[in-house]
Amino acid sequence: MILKLFKKIILVLLVLSLFGCTATVKKGTVVVLQTLSTENEAVIAEPFTMTETSEEVILAKQKTVVAAALANSTGIPWLISKVSDGTPQKQITTYRITYDSLGNVLSKVEVPDSKQIIESTPITYRYGAKPQVGAYFYPSFSRYGADCGGCYLTANGTSGTASGSQLGLTSVRQSDGTWKDGFTYDGYYVIATSTSIPLCTIVEITDHAFTGSGLKPGVPFKAIALDRGVGGSLLDLFVGSENNLDVINYTRKATPKATIIRFATWTKNSLGQKICK
Repeated sequence: MILKLFKKIILVLLVLSLFGCTATVKKGTVVVLQTLSTENEAVIAEPFTMTETSEEVILAKQKTVVAAALANSTGIPWLISKVSDGTPQKQITTYRITYDSLGNVLSKVEVPDSKQIIESTPITYRYGAKPQVGAYFYPSFSRYGADCGGCYLTANGTSGTASGSQLGLTSVRQSDGTWKDGFTYDGYYVIATSTSIPLCTIVEITDHAFTGSGLKPGVPFKAIALDRGVGGSLLDLFVGSENNLDVINYTRKATPKATIIRFATWTKNSLGQKICK
């Protein structure tokens, strides 16, 4: 009997307690539930990104070939110039790279069947070139003096050239009009060429066997075309006098190479003298 009464009292107290909680909510109060604002929504980065990239590896350098002149070439038959730089043999492989959200590389994997071999093409030179910087030829050589058979030697022992420059038996008139002992013009040895090579052309001679007057076998030297009187690819090196040709000794066993490095200007100096400068 007492137990039932106690249960009833507990029940009444529980009801009153619940009524007290709800009574604190006033009539007309709106309860707002918080939602995620799109304006303040945090940007969540992707956990990783993937890209593909190709990498190139050189397997072998390209070879060099010298081709015959084209049938319709209008250049000089014995003059050679580069017509193609060619390409080396290459291997190209594609990789798939995975990065984390901070840009760190997570993995690098070769894409299946992406590897390819690109065959090389040769560096190509061709005969029949026109005079240009870099063009070259293999000349034969002779030597001559200011008193040569076809030269006109004045009373004071000087001779003119096709370029207007003056040569002596032991000296050369420089571009500024002064005379300098030796066989060089502004530092260049003097040569006569065929009309195929423009006057004032400067060439570098390599793989030669000249000895004397500052020349040593195998040591390159530069020369300037100031004169005519020869044909084809022959170069005639000025050595002062026909009576002393061996002042620059020449061994015909060598295979010299002449490469065009510059074209000087054919003009006049302050004295009105025709010069190459």
